[in-house]
Amino acid sequence: MKSILFRISILLVTLFFSTADVFAQAGITASPSRLFFSPGNKSEQTITVVNPSSDKNLEVGITLNDWKYDSLGNNVIYTAGELDNSCAKYIKILPSAFFTLAPGESKNVIISTAGVPEDANIPVRTAMLYLTQLNPGDGKNENGAAIKVTVRMGIKIYYSSKVGAIPELEISNLETKDENGAVKGLRLNFDNTGQLWTSGTIKFEFLNKGTGKKYKLDPVEFYTLPGDKRIYDTALPKGMEKGKYTTTAIINYGQSDELKIAEIDFDY
Repeated sequence: MKSILFRISILLVTLFFSTADVFAQAGITASPSRLFFSPGNKSEQTITVVNPSSDKNLEVGITLNDWKYDSLGNNVIYTAGELDNSCAKYIKILPSAFFTLAPGESKNVIISTAGVPEDANIPVRTAMLYLTQLNPGDGKNENGAAIKVTVRMGIKIYYSSKVGAIPELEISNLETKDENGAVKGLRLNFDNTGQLWTSGTIKFEFLNKGTGKKYKLDPVEFYTLPGDKRIYDTALPKGMEKGKYTTTAIINYGQSDELKIAEIDFDY
């Protein structure tokens, strides 16, 4: 008699909300994507969690972690309370951090803050709220093997004590990235010198000084926290002709569409 061993892997998919207010993937829908708190404003906000399945219950667990951006803008996750600017210990989840949703059912979860200390050296406090699917769903990997898929979704929480502050960014450097004596790309360095979480876009424009022909790269979104020092690398536009170039890096940020501009000349 032959015995057959089936190996089932469990795949944990971690998702961070981008600019979308609602994100649905592999069994969880939730909104909004970010929560903002500040002194004097409403200390309770609501997230709505939905089970989009038509035939399976969804078991959900909510936990908190700390997080920050690295120099490239990636999320780095830490244990709750590990970072100096953590607000995880001041957050409450009501009515419960664990619940089950029937197929198609939705549930409102209240997220509140209380007792957040004021500190002039910490203008923004943050936490990451995770919604984790506790009962993995069935799936297959790229090779067709059976796997269990569970989704963990992150909602970022911001607490700002600097009511009325304005976003501030500064470009610290713009340089070429060379390989074997030839320009292959550009590196832009910029810093969040303000006291607010600040987002915006970066775009590059290239002017061939000999022909007058212009090239542009599509704008790229970025997100920063106070004190962040960011590095952004980009390749040159495809099909760019040889010549002498003036390149302009443009950062557009804040609700008032503030601009920071840097230029560099190089031979290509």
